[in-house]
Amino acid sequence: MWLKILIIAVILGAIVGFMTGDGKAEDALSGAMAGGCMAGNCLMRLLLAGLCILVILWLFNSVFG
Repeated sequence: MWLKILIIAVILGAIVGFMTGDGKAEDALSGAMAGGCMAGNCLMRLLLAGLCILVILWLFNSVFG
């Protein structure tokens, strides 16, 4: 699932970079890299937030369980 999201973000970034630039391959590459990095950063933040929630739930279970 995560890989599909990254691939879609890279493809969309490449398309937007190509269309907003002068039609050069470098613009498409930079758009693809920007889209992939942005999507990867968002997914990593979601992963870390989920892990933090799991740790908090584990601590509450250890203390009050």
